Amino acid sequence: MSRAFNKTVFILGAGFSCPAGLPSQNDIVRNILELHDESDLFDDNDVESFKQFLEEILLIPSNDHEKVPLEDVFTPLDRSMLDNITFREYRADEIVKIRETIYRLIGTTLLHFQKTNVDYIDGFARYLFNKCKVRSNYKYSKEDPVSVISTNWDTLLDDSLKRIIDKENKVFKCAQREETDKCTTQAVVDYCCYISSFNKDDESVKPGLEVLGAGGFNIKLLKLHGSLNWLQCSRCLRVYIDFNENIFKEKTVRCRHCDENYGTQIAHQLSSNLIMPTFLKDLSNPQYKLIWQNAGIELSEAARIVFIGYSLPQADFEMRQLLSRMVRNDAAIEVIDYTQCPDQKKNVKDQYQTFFGRRKCVFHFDGVIEYFNNELQSN
Repeated sequence: MSRAFNKTVFILGAGFSCPAGLPSQNDIVRNILELHDESDLFDDNDVESFKQFLEEILLIPSNDHEKVPLEDVFTPLDRSMLDNITFREYRADEIVKIRETIYRLIGTTLLHFQKTNVDYIDGFARYLFNKCKVRSNYKYSKEDPVSVISTNWDTLLDDSLKRIIDKENKVFKCAQREETDKCTTQAVVDYCCYISSFNKDDESVKPGLEVLGAGGFNIKLLKLHGSLNWLQCSRCLRVYIDFNENIFKEKTVRCRHCDENYGTQIAHQLSSNLIMPTFLKDLSNPQYKLIWQNAGIELSEAARIVFIGYSLPQADFEMRQLLSRMVRNDAAIEVIDYTQCPDQKKNVKDQYQTFFGRRKCVFHFDGVIEYFNNELQSN
């Protein structure tokens, strides 16, 4: 059945969002420090705590702060948390606190840069909507043309999809009123895990299976490392989704389901569940297990896999093992990158071709926007 789908799976890395103005992972620390000098975007205590951690704990001079890889920041913190041991002078509670501080700085930085040009992402979202629409009217078991796997936290694509869906749902509901008094949602962004709407009255956030069962369709967006518009309950482990506000900063909101079932308790407080840059990625969270399992299924059904702005880094060994295990032998591989340097082109080609062996690999080096303008519009 899956081979009949002729499915395309897009895999997005940081290079997908960079043309929209978002910094790469290597530039985030530099951007935090520069934004702090130029604006009042951050809490001064957060920035000073981060600088103090770099200088007094990691012993990195101030002029080298912007060069620090995030993996070197989070890996020792996560190792200490997992083993319940101290990290130099930091106690367990201080480790948790500084980790949350750095997380807030990163999230605030990404959201600051998300306000830039997203025309090409809107075009990609429209392409995905039009492709997935064939799954409506209960055709999801026979049609499944495309899905997206993302390693990014930002919500650029999420927001573009939501804008298109909201617009199309209004048209759908108006047409539906002429036939029935009951209006349903035509389409949803489907994160392929167990979700609830952050705002209880928001009917636009629903599980994909619920919408499929009502005759609508889902657009699958599997975010392997989490998303800035997610919060999770530590008791029932529901993931709450919101497209309208920057909920990652929320600190006092509780799970309404657990409050209703067990009574109001501080243990029901929602918190972020992002997987940060680390060599010790903890994928034991049941929601992430669902997402990674579904990502494996998507890859197993893909006739064509398109990597956009993803460098296939050695450090991302979890992703590499997933690709190695689940990609079909006859899958066609496309790589979208941006470079005009012959040596860099050769390095990218060698890296992908070595990893995927005898599978056919096609490379585009004119960048994401050029690829979307030419390749996707032709489809």
